[in-house]
Amino acid sequence: MDTRSFRQTVRAWLDAHAEEMVADLQAFTRIRSVSRADLAAPGAPFGPECREMLDFALDHARRMGFETEDHAGYCGSAIYGDKNNALGIVAHIDVVPEGDQWIYPPYGATRVGDFLIGRGTNDDKNAAVLGLYLMRMFRELGTPLKHGLRLIMGCSEETGMEDMEYYVQNCVCPVASLIPDSMFPANYAQKGSIKGLFYMDAGEQIAEFHGGEVFNMVPPSATALLRGVPLFAASEGVDVSEENGMVRVRATGTAAHAARPEGGLSAIHRLATALLEAGVLTGQSERAMRGVAALSGDIYGERAGIACEDADTGRSTMVCGMARMENGKLSLSVDCRLSIATNVEGDSETLQAYGAGLGFEPREFSTTRPVYIPKDGPLIAAAQRAYFEVTGDDAPPFTSGGGTYSRLLENAITFGVIFPGERPRPEGLPATHGSAHGPDEFTYIPDLLRAAEIYALAIVLLDEAAGEARA
Repeated sequence: MDTRSFRQTVRAWLDAHAEEMVADLQAFTRIRSVSRADLAAPGAPFGPECREMLDFALDHARRMGFETEDHAGYCGSAIYGDKNNALGIVAHIDVVPEGDQWIYPPYGATRVGDFLIGRGTNDDKNAAVLGLYLMRMFRELGTPLKHGLRLIMGCSEETGMEDMEYYVQNCVCPVASLIPDSMFPANYAQKGSIKGLFYMDAGEQIAEFHGGEVFNMVPPSATALLRGVPLFAASEGVDVSEENGMVRVRATGTAAHAARPEGGLSAIHRLATALLEAGVLTGQSERAMRGVAALSGDIYGERAGIACEDADTGRSTMVCGMARMENGKLSLSVDCRLSIATNVEGDSETLQAYGAGLGFEPREFSTTRPVYIPKDGPLIAAAQRAYFEVTGDDAPPFTSGGGTYSRLLENAITFGVIFPGERPRPEGLPATHGSAHGPDEFTYIPDLLRAAEIYALAIVLLDEAAGEARA
């Protein structure tokens, strides 16, 4: 194939349909779709919001002329061509909660010049819309492919990936897949992970303790309600007030993805530390806060005994994203991303023992395997070539601590759609705003179109390489 001529044809098609694509992404973004397994109902295992989002996405795909499949509400597929011998584009249409500190409406899908701002515009509804338009483009251009194309749209990527677990166990998997949920170029390795909950009695002085909304995000806010303690002075990021004869303490932090916690500031850790430094807690309440402070402030797992670093994936990380209280029991979540040099099961046992030593009871712990795709194999080579031909950037394939659907699907390459380096930003947006999981998440429309061009070429090259990988 003359890839230069193909790319020119692709770019002309994308330019002609850019405004339609943006309008569809706005429509997807306006639907709040936080995955809530606690609100499960028949056909809606992740609650009514994700069910609404999946219905909208599948209906939209049908109106575009594609066959669709609803996989029991866990996820859904839009299909072009041979569905049993397909290349996959795997996106998720659930989002993390919006949190606070937004300047623009979280679900307003606000267009500001070449930027689109809203929860999901960058993680990961842009990928679902990109997949639909790529299938439409291949159909309208009549580009020959040996494989079909299957866009899989999941509903619980942000809360454990039970959606893709269901798909792998019950459906026909693509022969190879691209996962548009990270950075360019190709990602060839991902860290293993540990997730779990630590429980402890909160003691008599702590009436409420609440922080964060999801496991996989550095919590940007936390609050506690204390009984039988005096008012004490506020401090940086911590507000203290009287509330019905008790003391309300609120802490703010900075959100960040659990794979990159060094860019955030945990409000749970700030809150627990402020309560300890105030010196107003005693007994079991003090012990509980010492445990929370120890776990939530140990972002590299050094005190927990799970610290590790390797040349491919870097340092292990640990984030306590959620704190809750019920019937006097405090629970604290933990999300660890482990360097591929570690023993995942051994680290899980070590972490649980450390938590027990602090007075916690560990529950519901689970682990996931690391991902490794040979970086000199045909699949990575196809993705890398597509990226280089469009951008001229010869950056090597990379590794990450982020967990994507590559953990569950065979031959699944995490590939874009975010470009490396400093990207354009909406004017006046604070430096702490704009990222995935943060306030004022945004996508830069020219980059989305350039990513679509890379993906189009990657699909053509992967169409050939998938046969080599199976040979």
